[in-house]
Amino acid sequence: MAAISRGGAMTAEGLPAPFLEPFAERITTLLGEQLPKTGTPMDVSGLTPKVAAVSPFIQQAQQQIASQAGLGALQFGPTGEVTGIGTGTGVAAYEPYLQRAEALAAPSAYQQFMSPYQQQVISETEKQLAEARARGRTELGAQAIKAGAFGGGRADIARAEYERQRDITDAGILANLRQQGLQRAQTLQQQALANQLGLGEAQQTFQSGITSSLGQAGTGAQAYSQSILDAIQQGNVIAEQFPIQQIQGLVQPFGTLLSGSPAYQTPGITIGASPGLTAAKAFGSVFGSTLGGRQNLTSRFLPQQQPQQSFGIGSLYGYA
Repeated sequence: MAAISRGGAMTAEGLPAPFLEPFAERITTLLGEQLPKTGTPMDVSGLTPKVAAVSPFIQQAQQQIASQAGLGALQFGPTGEVTGIGTGTGVAAYEPYLQRAEALAAPSAYQQFMSPYQQQVISETEKQLAEARARGRTELGAQAIKAGAFGGGRADIARAEYERQRDITDAGILANLRQQGLQRAQTLQQQALANQLGLGEAQQTFQSGITSSLGQAGTGAQAYSQSILDAIQQGNVIAEQFPIQQIQGLVQPFGTLLSGSPAYQTPGITIGASPGLTAAKAFGSVFGSTLGGRQNLTSRFLPQQQPQQSFGIGSLYGYA
């Protein structure tokens, strides 16, 4: 190795110049406490991001959706993820209403809505009509006797015409009663059909509201749990970086002093001949990359760059 003057950074023997010792010893001691950590595998379990477990509210919402679709009980993993679905009925919650509506849409379904009193009304009406017919026959016979035509052809014609008119009148009355009963039964049938479809839709709406509420509650709870994990992870990263930032704070000020600015030069002494600055420059050139590499490693785990703490030159000498 070529010899360097005592005013330089190194002696001819390749050892640090004596003036480097008081500066290097203090910083090297601090650095030595950190270097073993860089020389061995780092435990980064506290620095890596973590995902909060699925909230029980979200699990309940997922189970509600599965049950609504006719599926069975869900199985969940250690962190809350769905790992399996049990055997269910295969019948969605709204299907029973749809099946009843389908049955009500059958042409003969109106019969179950016929009034139990309808036949009684018809039977009573038929009885009254029969009584009226009998009275009419009696009156018709009395009229024939009075006219002296009883038993004659004209009397037979009159009785036949009377029976024909009574048949028409009675049939009309009974048909009207049956038509009224049918129309009412069909109206009730359509109303029952609409009710079943409405109940199925309402069940869907109510269930959707419950599921949505559970999901919203679960999302809020999981976001809070996630924020706690993020805060712990960021705190671990800051704690890991802090010792390195301290040493960087000791070294960084010399970069400005060694930049060649006349404002930082001692009058009459060039920067290259200043023992203190030469020592700092030598230290920075040797250990700067090591410190920077350690800082870059841990900063990868931090979502956003944390401000570095800066120390003045006085701390290097133990004054701050």
